[in-house]
Amino acid sequence: MTSTEEIAQWMLGEFNKHGRLIQNTAARRIRALFGEAYVYRNKNHNWAIQKPILDEFRRLTGNDVVWSRSNQLWRLRRPTDPSSTRMVR
Repeated sequence: MTSTEEIAQWMLGEFNKHGRLIQNTAARRIRALFGEAYVYRNKNHNWAIQKPILDEFRRLTGNDVVWSRSNQLWRLRRPTDPSSTRMVR
């Protein structure tokens, strides 16, 4: 059985490989690789990742990675990003 940690590690590997991780792409790949139990359709009918997996990914990336809400992706923190939050525009 696949664990949330295994999927979060996969996400981290993809992030490290590409320097960013697009939510929709990651969710579709998780669905294909690990199964539909780890994703869901959000209110906009797009594939999204289950919260326990996101929590583990957040734990693995520490404060170095932020969620860009406007771009719907995770990226490295920039010096101009507020240090008090992990979500940016």
